[in-house]
Amino acid sequence: MATAYEVQDNPDEIKNKIKKLPLKEKLKAVALNYYLMRKKALDSQLERDMRALQKRFDNEASVLYKKSNELIEGSRLPTEDELKESDNYLENEDIQHKNASLVLEPIQNYWYQALKNSDIIAQEIKDRDEPILKLLQKVEYTQQEGSENFTLIFHFANNEYFSNQTLKKKFILKDGENPVKSEGTMIEWNEGKNITRKLIKKKQVNKTTGMINNTNQEVESESFFNFFKSINLEDKEIIEKLVQENKIDKYAERMDIDYDIARMIIDEIIPYSLEYFLGVKINDAYDDIEDLDAESSASEQEEQEK
Repeated sequence: MATAYEVQDNPDEIKNKIKKLPLKEKLKAVALNYYLMRKKALDSQLERDMRALQKRFDNEASVLYKKSNELIEGSRLPTEDELKESDNYLENEDIQHKNASLVLEPIQNYWYQALKNSDIIAQEIKDRDEPILKLLQKVEYTQQEGSENFTLIFHFANNEYFSNQTLKKKFILKDGENPVKSEGTMIEWNEGKNITRKLIKKKQVNKTTGMINNTNQEVESESFFNFFKSINLEDKEIIEKLVQENKIDKYAERMDIDYDIARMIIDEIIPYSLEYFLGVKINDAYDDIEDLDAESSASEQEEQEK
């Protein structure tokens, strides 16, 4: 069993406080501290057991995700065991053509539909995102050994929009729960295909002549693919610059939005993808994202109109 000094956060403070008590209370406090130390030892043991259980669960679940992805992307046919209940889902005509219908083909638009049927993710998907997301072949994630840091990996078919075959987003967490940095893949957009940027017309007044000139200015456009932009809340130089430009709140909000989207994909979309693909599971657990998105969009619009 761990010692008191290994499981207590403030043993010296407790000791000093007890020393200042009257003798009668001091003796009882020493006895009570005996049970406090045992309770904290139990807390530490519970945390270790939960970590071990979570690791075992994740290992077993990863096998399920791998086999599911093989079916989704069409890299293998369903096994006899996987289809033993199939007759309960098929009409008479279906049963006659069952064997001929078993082909090595991906399920069309599977991950796009699963993402689109999530209230949370759907908020981030714009019309221009849809043709690209329909080319999404696989979504998976990896957990960094010995930490809570994780990476989401999106696999795409060859397409006219960008040359990357995979897009990744890694999250670095502080104290195991607070995202402080994210590292996204630099998307190699083909010419004229970058849907995260757009041109807007901006009026400029010549101070000397008073004439109004219309110019085109490239600005950020709302897109699901902004998710892959890197954010660093620990870079002092970046933070100081954003503070001076009054953009720090929007920058921090973007981290919160991205992290909640990532957790939604890991905790809901990947393990329960069939339910989302079928549209039978709608998750409203992250309602605050909508508020953050609304505030962020409003701020962006105000900035563009200046």
